[in-house]
Amino acid sequence: MAEPDLPLVRRYLGGPNLKVLTDAEEDNIPPREGSLYFMANTLQPGTGTARGPRAVTPNPDHALWPSQFVHVRLILDTIKNARLVPNGAVQIGQNGPYIFVVKKDSTLDLRQVQPGQKQSGDLTVIKEGVEPGETVVVRGQLQLAPGTKVIVKEEAQPPLTRQAETPTRRPNE
Repeated sequence: MAEPDLPLVRRYLGGPNLKVLTDAEEDNIPPREGSLYFMANTLQPGTGTARGPRAVTPNPDHALWPSQFVHVRLILDTIKNARLVPNGAVQIGQNGPYIFVVKKDSTLDLRQVQPGQKQSGDLTVIKEGVEPGETVVVRGQLQLAPGTKVIVKEEAQPPLTRQAETPTRRPNE
């Protein structure tokens, strides 16, 4: 575990939502939920990492084998009604993180946001700056400015957000 993550993990130790998910690569078995039982309080010299936490994961069907490589996720908390946007929607500017939101008239609004943690996959929690159901731009932000008219193109994403791209301009526009 990386040293910068330790304060966040410590804050949630013993919390009701803390859990461990263990998933073996390329199997058809869903991740198994386990519980954390030990976390070292020392850092490894020269690496900036702490020894991995230890967890117990039920394995009644013996699908996991000793010394098998698995992906382990430490779930610290569950955020109810979280606002999620694709990672590509969040940009960094002189005034901090921002996103472009498509207004009802198909023009853009630049919004300063307060991002939270990145989730597994391609999503980021947004604490402030966007409301549920708003359409956000996920590509082509360098060509945009507030007030720019865009054409919304839906992408195959989870139904958490709608997404927009920069319009294609013809040479005479």
